[in-house]
Amino acid sequence: MVQILNEYDLYKFMELIMFALYLVFIFLSIQIFFLWKDLNKTELKVKSFMNDSFFKRNSIYVFSFSVFFMLHEILEGTSLPNAMLYFEFLEILGLSCLVIFAHGWYRALKASVKKKPIPRELINLKTI
Repeated sequence: MVQILNEYDLYKFMELIMFALYLVFIFLSIQIFFLWKDLNKTELKVKSFMNDSFFKRNSIYVFSFSVFFMLHEILEGTSLPNAMLYFEFLEILGLSCLVIFAHGWYRALKASVKKKPIPRELINLKTI
């Protein structure tokens, strides 16, 4: 059987996936920050945040994130074969849960924020 990826290549590929997940999480966090700034807190649609499905989903994401990172730390001291690949996989799963959690909050906040009009300077390029 032909081995397509060796252990080192697979480890580097997993590191690349984790780096991409970190970038997506940072992007979503910045977007959430800007949405939160533009949010009118007096007219906030609390119903979009307080429904059961939103709370259950977020609880599952936080629980999964915690479990994956705790498993990573617990299994780190063991001598499993290809242990680094298992650890990286657990980190990828944990980061994926964190990104999905942030995306859920981004969608919920985006639905609650009024859209701002595009500035005239960007629409009318003749003024430049």
